[in-house]
Amino acid sequence: MSGSVNDAARRMSELAGAGRTVTPAEIEVRCGMPVASLQELMRGFGVAVPDRDQPAFTPAEADALIRLWESDVWPFELAIQLSRMYGRLLARIAHATMQLWATVAEPRLIANTGGQQARQIGVDAFEQLLPVSDALLAGVHRRWLAREAAQLAFRGDTDASSPSSAVEVSLLFCDLKDFTSFVDRLGDDAAIRSIERFAEVVSHEQGPEARVTKLLGDGFMCAYPEPRLAVEAGTRIIDAMRAPNQPGVHASVHHGRAIPREGDYFGSAVNLTARLLAEAGRDELIATKEVVDRCAGGRWRSAGSIRIRGISREVEIFKLMR
Repeated sequence: MSGSVNDAARRMSELAGAGRTVTPAEIEVRCGMPVASLQELMRGFGVAVPDRDQPAFTPAEADALIRLWESDVWPFELAIQLSRMYGRLLARIAHATMQLWATVAEPRLIANTGGQQARQIGVDAFEQLLPVSDALLAGVHRRWLAREAAQLAFRGDTDASSPSSAVEVSLLFCDLKDFTSFVDRLGDDAAIRSIERFAEVVSHEQGPEARVTKLLGDGFMCAYPEPRLAVEAGTRIIDAMRAPNQPGVHASVHHGRAIPREGDYFGSAVNLTARLLAEAGRDELIATKEVVDRCAGGRWRSAGSIRIRGISREVEIFKLMR
C-alpha cells in the first residue's frame, strides 16, 4: 500500500472513530436497545461488535438507536433484516471507494503533482469524504424512499404488508451474451469498458418504474409492477447496447409471484426467469406465456415448451419479434 493510501486509511479510521463516547450499556440504561440486541444489530451491519462498556457510538447514533428500539412501526426482527441489507450495500460502496482511489485517483495525482503533494491531497480528500457522504447519501436515500412510497400508494399493493407474503412481480434478467469469449479476444480493459457501458445503459434505460435493480456479475435483474414495463425496458437495453465489435445482450422476462425480502426477490419465479435467459440468443428477448398474455399488441413467436432445471412443469416460451 502506498504512502498516501496508508495516510488516508489512518485518517479515515480517526474520522470514523471521532466523537464515539457512548457505550452500549449507557444506551440500555436510557431505556434504549438492550446490549445483546444492539450487538446483534451491529453484527447484522457486518461491523465490529462493541463490548458492553466500550465507547462505540456518537450521541447522535445513541439517540437513533433509542428511537429505533421505541418504535412501534419497526419491530426488532425487521431492523435486523434492514441492517444486513444496509451492511452489504455500504460495504460494497466502501470497497469500491478505496479501490477507485488506489487504482485510478491516486496514480493520476502522483503523475500530475508528484508523490508528496499527492499524499497530502489524499488525506484531505478522505477527510472531506465523510461529511459529504452523510449529507448526500442521506438525501439520495430520502429520494428513493419517497419514490417507493409513491409507487406503493399508486399500486395499492396491500400484499407488501407482510415481509413473508409473495407478491406479483414482473422480472427482467439481462446480461452480456458471449462475454467470456469477448474477454478472451480483447482482454480485461475492453471487458471493463463494456461492463461500465452496460451499467450506464441499464441505469438510463430501465425506466422509473423499476422497483429493484440488482447487479449479477455481468448482468442485471430488474423488477417491475407489470410485464409490459419489463419487456419495454429489456427492448430498450438490447437496442442501446448494439455496437460493432461489442458483446450483445440477451434478456428474459417472466411474471409470477415472488417473495420480497431485504430489498430483493426470491422464489421459483426468480429462478425460472434466471434460467430462461440461456434460451435467448444475442439481441433476443425471451418471455413466458404469463408475460405474453398480459402484453396485448406485442409480436411474439412461439419457441415451444422446454424443461428448466428446478421447475416441475414444462415452460412455454416466446421470442419477441422485432
